[in-house]
Amino acid sequence: MRPVLFHIGGFAVYSYGVMLFLAFLAAIFVARAELNRRGLDGSAIYLTASVAAITGVVGARIFYVLGNLEHFSGNWGQVFDLNMRGLVFYGGLALAVPSCILLLRRMKLPPGAVADAVGLGMPLALAIARVGCFLNGCCGGKPSGLPWAVTFPGAAVAVHPVQLYEMVLDLAAFAFLLWARKRLRRDWDLFLVSLASYGLIRFFMEFLRIHTDPNAAIFFQVLSMALFLGCSATVFLRNRRVVTGRRSGR
Repeated sequence: MRPVLFHIGGFAVYSYGVMLFLAFLAAIFVARAELNRRGLDGSAIYLTASVAAITGVVGARIFYVLGNLEHFSGNWGQVFDLNMRGLVFYGGLALAVPSCILLLRRMKLPPGAVADAVGLGMPLALAIARVGCFLNGCCGGKPSGLPWAVTFPGAAVAVHPVQLYEMVLDLAAFAFLLWARKRLRRDWDLFLVSLASYGLIRFFMEFLRIHTDPNAAIFFQVLSMALFLGCSATVFLRNRRVVTGRRSGR
């Protein structure tokens, strides 16, 4: 655990912030390459990614604060803590997606194609961000006696390194999307599959994560399974209609 990587004068450079920045760069690189592969202007991802990053962090922070009001009550200055301890992916998604759709429409770009490009890079970005969580000591796991369990500084009990578990699963999801991208031919499908994979990963990780609120795990599992089922069903139904339409046209 190394929440502070180094200092520049009296300013602390946090590992979580650095890893978020690297995750942002990785997502841009992958999304730009995918847009270029589709024959679109890859440079459009810079403005889109900037809007997604800003609205995503704001939404993720708001979602976290709303779920932990008792922690911030009487100490609202921590809401703007530069350490950024406490971001919830679902909150970021809820604010970033509509914001980017509005932007892309103004730019006269196909939102579905851009969303697919972003969806391709999303698991890779999440994997890098989870390294930041591990270094920061947040999003920790339940006590464990396994050989690879980790005892963080200041803690007396070894726990599951769920941040690293999720990193591995996110990388596996990224590899799967690379395989699937040429097989999913309709706009939005790759993005939906990316969201479904995150929902499935998060559902299982919640069995091992620890929360101050005992009901939080159940809440996130229900939300994650709803995301997985909703996105999977949407992709299935969309492609079923295409197949049905082709057969009826014969």
